[in-house]
Amino acid sequence: MKKTFLYALASIVIVSCSGNGNKAAEDTDSITDSLENTEEMSETSNYLLTKEGVGSIWIGQSINDVPDSISGLYTYKEMGASPDAVTIEFKGPQGGHFVAYDFGEGKIDVINLIDSSVKVDAPRGEFGIGDKFTNVLQLPGVEEEWSGYDNVGTWYWKWNGLWFAPSQESISESLSRRLYQSEQAPTPVDFDDNVTIGFIGTGLPY
Repeated sequence: MKKTFLYALASIVIVSCSGNGNKAAEDTDSITDSLENTEEMSETSNYLLTKEGVGSIWIGQSINDVPDSISGLYTYKEMGASPDAVTIEFKGPQGGHFVAYDFGEGKIDVINLIDSSVKVDAPRGEFGIGDKFTNVLQLPGVEEEWSGYDNVGTWYWKWNGLWFAPSQESISESLSRRLYQSEQAPTPVDFDDNVTIGFIGTGLPY
């Protein structure tokens, strides 16, 4: 009888340990899922670009004072150069989010968005890279601005200190002809719903 009791007790202990092992595995899976979700969340920030900058990255800031990372905005920065400037690309696990340009004075002069993780706040709602260009055309007080020399250049749209341009991959041949001549800016009727936003910045990268 005593032996039978000991065998039963041993069985309970084994089952109990097995149950705790499953619980530990579930906890580990839960932690892993949480970390993955956190990484994904870092790719979708709630930060907005204004003419002053984005988050604690602002126009006029010394490039030496730029943080290595900001939670929810970028996980690391990468120094580089363009033909006209020193660049800082702000990246997350899936790639670049935005770029800052220093034209030679050791400070941020311009910020341009790369992907849709950072948006622009507007009266009709937030929008970003890849959204329909009609979002830009509907902004109250938006103005066309030619950038170029003589007839070589392109049209941009300006609103609240920000610059916008359509994605080259989404424009039609007829819109392309209007976009790259200085005589007259394209009008809203030149755009269809297939034209998307390809450029948003506090200024031009040159």
